[in-house]
Amino acid sequence: MKDILKRALPVIIWLVLGTLLAWYLVPSELEQMKWEVPGMPESYPIEQKCRPLFLLILCYLPFIGTLIYAFMGTIDRYMSRNFISYFLMCTLILLLIYILADFTDNMERFRSRFDEPVVQALKFYGSQMPMFLYQILPYTLMMGTMWCLSKLSGTCEITGMMQSGRSLLSLCRPIFIFGSLISIAYGIFGFHWAPSGMLYRQIQLKQSRNEDGSAAAIVYRSESTARHWIVKHPSTVDNPGEPMRDVVIKQFDLENRGKQLFQYFAERAEWNKQDSTWMLYDVYVHENAEPNVRPADGVHHDELLCQFDEKPYQIISPGPGGRIDAMGTATLYDYIKSGAGSKEDRYKRRTEWHVRIARIFTCMVLVLLAIPSSVTFQRRGTMKGIGIAIILAALMLFLYRVFPALGESGIIQAWISAWIPNVLYTIIAIYIFRKNLAHRSFREWLTARKKGEL
Repeated sequence: MKDILKRALPVIIWLVLGTLLAWYLVPSELEQMKWEVPGMPESYPIEQKCRPLFLLILCYLPFIGTLIYAFMGTIDRYMSRNFISYFLMCTLILLLIYILADFTDNMERFRSRFDEPVVQALKFYGSQMPMFLYQILPYTLMMGTMWCLSKLSGTCEITGMMQSGRSLLSLCRPIFIFGSLISIAYGIFGFHWAPSGMLYRQIQLKQSRNEDGSAAAIVYRSESTARHWIVKHPSTVDNPGEPMRDVVIKQFDLENRGKQLFQYFAERAEWNKQDSTWMLYDVYVHENAEPNVRPADGVHHDELLCQFDEKPYQIISPGPGGRIDAMGTATLYDYIKSGAGSKEDRYKRRTEWHVRIARIFTCMVLVLLAIPSSVTFQRRGTMKGIGIAIILAALMLFLYRVFPALGESGIIQAWISAWIPNVLYTIIAIYIFRKNLAHRSFREWLTARKKGEL
């Protein structure tokens, strides 16, 4: 009974924590979507509606992991504890180095742009966590696996456990299970929250500022509505519901985009979240206006209700011409379906979409490669396995630069460019498994090949 309670307690704790986290995050995400996604909630495309669902899954992943752990045997629990410890250690170390290096580069920006630089820095790096984790998780997963198995091999614990009749793949089953859960979390980060962190970064650090520290004028062009917004005093990313001041809105013909139909000069523009409408105050409207006109020449309205599709977050964010890695996967897919943009832009978006899917499986491919690269049945130091991990991770990073670049240029198909690195590494991992897992490590196998023993 005591053993059952001991195993059940972590499961209950993580269930409660996951529920509390979901109760806080999911409604916040639904509210955030009202500021970002065009149209009313009932008209959201299915890929946008997946955002709260994926966030809910992310909240309960630790609970699922502890539940699986509770039903494991003694050896599997021991392997799980070792793997999770080394993985978390690698992740925390690399994350800390990443944040410190980034903070050093941007420290002067925080001091010059914000009244409370310390508070803003903490808030800023809190928003960047999904992006940072998305960039490092595949490699810390690989390094954690290799560190764990190198340590156990160096102390002959792997050999001892295999004497019980279990194969190496059976021993590494917990690594595959928890690696799969980490891969799911990685994919969820990449769906929206890592690109959103990149977008927040662009707005906070890259957007030019007025002398008083406020955001400088921005220009937003909507391809779907042929509408251009020029806002001299926009709202901020932290509070997109603030009124926008000194607003110029130009409406062009959808068929002939060089023909301007209307032009609005508004002293203030406010967005109503309840019905997704814009209220323009002290506004002058010009019909068939020339590009250069005086605002006061038009028809004046104290208040004017407009059914514009654009939302504040879209206007203050970089448009489709911005960085693709700052676009959520759902938004990216919408642009692909619309066929908007130049041919080069379509190639880039399509390639990025396939790359995001392929990188979810990259996590497990690197784990599969890490196992035969680190296991040995002779005494040796753990640093050798870590050194191999660094080389292989660097090579994978290089491949994910070269092949997507070929896809973006249209030389090869987008899906082929995204999946080639995974396919190559899977073939290498299977080959190493077949050749050397029974008796020797990857390094020892390479030495044997040079001597002609294989």
